[in-house]
Amino acid sequence: MFCYQCSQTVRGVGCTNHGVCGKNDTVTKLQDNLLFALKGISAYNYHVKELGIKDDEVDEFLTKGLYSTLTNVNFDIDNLVGLGLKTGEVNLKVMKMLKEAHIANYGEPTPVEVKVGAQEGPGILVTGHDLKALEELLKQCEGAGVKVYTHSEMLPAHGYPELNKYECLVGQLGGAWIDQKKLFAKYNVAILGTTNCVLPLKKNMLIGYLL
Repeated sequence: MFCYQCSQTVRGVGCTNHGVCGKNDTVTKLQDNLLFALKGISAYNYHVKELGIKDDEVDEFLTKGLYSTLTNVNFDIDNLVGLGLKTGEVNLKVMKMLKEAHIANYGEPTPVEVKVGAQEGPGILVTGHDLKALEELLKQCEGAGVKVYTHSEMLPAHGYPELNKYECLVGQLGGAWIDQKKLFAKYNVAILGTTNCVLPLKKNMLIGYLL
């Protein structure tokens, strides 16, 4: 067991045998799993809201789920298991909402050819998967002589008609997100990180980061 979820933890570090508050190892693991899932759902729910869609059921579940990990009076294992199962349902729902929001804002995606590699001229490399952030950048770069490249999970953006229409969106640099340190050091471009998949950078490297 290791639990550091509250201020009552042993020596301010963590409980390893049994919780000072009374919780056991099973409760701790269920709460940790729930928190991990809620973070992911919250991130995508935020993107959905940016695109103009809101769902009260999702918002209410996030509130209920988070509260169940904050209070030290509810150690009902069956209840926590039920919340974990409900998390799966809500996760699928919010992912479906995000897909529909992308299509509503940027059109039905279709397969397209994407150029790979750097081109001459100033550029910005966009990593992550926030299409709204990419759209705002494309609006500002169009006609300014700045080339915009996608990286890793941002590759599918090229398939959306309302994003692909921008001439400044010129291609893809790199592959999977794990190549960031080597890739970012290789190209002399500005880097825009739009989500939580940016690795710690090498010294003397700067990155714009949208939360």
